[in-house]
Amino acid sequence: MDAAADDPRAVRSRLALIAAGTELLDAHEFDELSITQVVAAAGVTRPTFYQHFGDLSELARAAVAARLTAEFTRHDPAQAASAETQADWQERVEPIARELLEHLAAHRDFYRRVLRGPRSGSAVDAVVEIVATRILDNSPLLAGLDDSSSDEVRDSVAIVSGGLVWLLGAWLRTSLTGRDSVPAMAHRVAVQVVRLARGPGRP
Repeated sequence: MDAAADDPRAVRSRLALIAAGTELLDAHEFDELSITQVVAAAGVTRPTFYQHFGDLSELARAAVAARLTAEFTRHDPAQAASAETQADWQERVEPIARELLEHLAAHRDFYRRVLRGPRSGSAVDAVVEIVATRILDNSPLLAGLDDSSSDEVRDSVAIVSGGLVWLLGAWLRTSLTGRDSVPAMAHRVAVQVVRLARGPGRP
């Protein structure tokens, strides 16, 4: 449920609502929020909220999609020619994974609330879709495949993305120390992402 995308006022009000929802979810549990709080923080009316979102779950989905997409766009994909073996790819992917995990850790409460809180299904779906799209459209890990757009590849990427989002959602609920520290988790994620993305039989 959204207002006309080409209406500047509608665009501004939607962005204001997303910004307000993001800020509130940084500070409050999902079930503590109300639409009244969101519209007051955004400086818009309640009817304006319903022009864009059916409920707070839809707003949370938009907020997590906006924040995560902005973070992903900061990372240019590695060049396909720059790595050949799994070890090469792991060395290339791990620093990127570490930066992304540092972002998640810095906004830990927000992501924990959105991904593991009540009525989080829509937001989880959005994050899985973002991760899958990023892998399919931007990851040079798939560059060597004959048909990276085949149903088989898309299904594999969806499975990897879903598992990764689940793993990171659980990780955000840990102490983020020891084997769950950002560096250790970045290594764990890089190993699995490279292994699964390159598939069996590839060095």
